Amino acid sequence: MTSDGRNELRNERHVDARAMRFALVFPLLLAIGLIAGGLMMTAKLHGGAVLPWGGDPVSMPVFLAVGTAVILLVGAGLGSFGARTKLPRTLRRILLGVAMALQLAACTLFAAALLGQAGEGSLPSVRVDGYVLLMGCGLAAAMGVVLALTFKPDEQWTSADDQALAALLDAEMDPTAVNDQMAYFIHPRGSVIMMILLAAILPGTLLTLLSPWILLGLGVAALLVIAMLCATVQVDRRALVVKILGLVPILVAPCEGVDAAVSLDIVAGDYGGVGLRKHSGSATFLARSGAAVVLRMNDGGKVVVGAPNLDAADELSEILNRRAGKTPQQR
Repeated sequence: MTSDGRNELRNERHVDARAMRFALVFPLLLAIGLIAGGLMMTAKLHGGAVLPWGGDPVSMPVFLAVGTAVILLVGAGLGSFGARTKLPRTLRRILLGVAMALQLAACTLFAAALLGQAGEGSLPSVRVDGYVLLMGCGLAAAMGVVLALTFKPDEQWTSADDQALAALLDAEMDPTAVNDQMAYFIHPRGSVIMMILLAAILPGTLLTLLSPWILLGLGVAALLVIAMLCATVQVDRRALVVKILGLVPILVAPCEGVDAAVSLDIVAGDYGGVGLRKHSGSATFLARSGAAVVLRMNDGGKVVVGAPNLDAADELSEILNRRAGKTPQQR
C-alpha cells in the first residue's frame, strides 16, 4: 500500500458517529425527563425550589434550566470526547462510562432536590432527598461501569497499523528476517471485570448508610483484584517476562531454560485457577480460560502463560521454540 493510501485511511474519520449520537441523545433524553418531572412538581412548589447546593429559592424554569445545563455539560460535553477516534480505545471507553455515570448522577441530584423539597404526606421538606440520591447514584455508577465495559469503539487506522504494515512488508522483502520479540496485554473478560466491580459497588452503596468508608474500601479492593489479573507478557532473545500492569515482574522464564513450548486452549481451573500460581518448580499466570502457552523447562518444571487469542499463543510458542532450537509445536 502506498503512503497516500495509508494517509487516506488514517484521515478518513476522526469521529465515531455511533458513539457521538449516543453521547448527544442520551443526556438530551435525561434533560427532557427532568423537565417533565419538574413540571409535574410545579403545583407543590409554588415558591420555587432551592438548587441542590443551597442558596435562595429560584423559580421552577430557572431550576430546570440549571439542571438541564448540568446534565448536558457533563453528559454531552464529556461523552463527546469518547467519540473522538484519535484517542486510545481504552480511554474512549472510560470517558463514555464516566459521562454516563455523571449525567445519571446529575439527573438524580436535581430529581432528589425536587422530591425532597416537595415532601410527601407527613414527611418534612428537605433540600435533597438522601435516599433517592443514594439509590440513584448507585445505579449511575453501575451503569457507567457497564457502558465502559461493553462499548466497542470503531476500529480506525492508526500509527500502530502503519508500523505493523511496514514490518510485514519488510518481512516479505527479506524472508530470512526473524522477529524474536513480542509483547501483549492480558486481562480478565469484560463480564468478569463487571461482576467484580458490581459485587463491590452495589453492596458498598447500601452499606454507605453505615459508613462511607465501606464503599471506598470495597471499591479499592475490587480494583486491586482486577489489577492483579492484568499483566503484560514480553519475550525477547533472553527471557519471557510477565509484569503486573506492565510494571511489577512476577514471572521470568529464561529462553535458554526452555525445552519446548506449545500453544493450547486450556481451562484455568486445570492449572490452579486465575492469577499467579507457583508450586513445585512450576509457575502459571492466567487471566482467564482460553488461549495459553505451556512451556516445558529443562529442569522438569512447567510454565503456563495466558494469551489474548490462539494466534498470539502460536506466535509466542514459535519464538520460544526457535530460541530453544526446536521446531514449533502444533496444538
